[in-house]
Amino acid sequence: MRLVGVLVSVAILGLLIIVWLYYGTGGSARDSSQPSGALPPASRVGEVRQAAESVECRNNLSQLRAAIQMRFTSEETYPTSLQELGLPATMLVCPVSGQAYQYDPNTGQVKCATAGHMSY
Repeated sequence: MRLVGVLVSVAILGLLIIVWLYYGTGGSARDSSQPSGALPPASRVGEVRQAAESVECRNNLSQLRAAIQMRFTSEETYPTSLQELGLPATMLVCPVSGQAYQYDPNTGQVKCATAGHMSY
């Protein structure tokens, strides 16, 4: 009888942990039509996930700016679009919102339009 009670307790705890990780993280229930940055995270795990995605956005912008500067140094003109840099398409959009980065070919500046990322 004790073994059955222990097994049931472990099963219930496992189920609760799975439910918490799936629904309590603030990120697994999102879909592509709604940016994950629109809602506040539901837990600490969700906050960590959003922070990691923000770091990825900063890293993408830094690499894009470096590629634009290298292009300007070698050819003395800015690229007309970010696609000309030959980088993967995943680097040309914000990982949080999925919006394409805003690029000004006259000045060579690239920015993120996602709320909270405009200062990156």
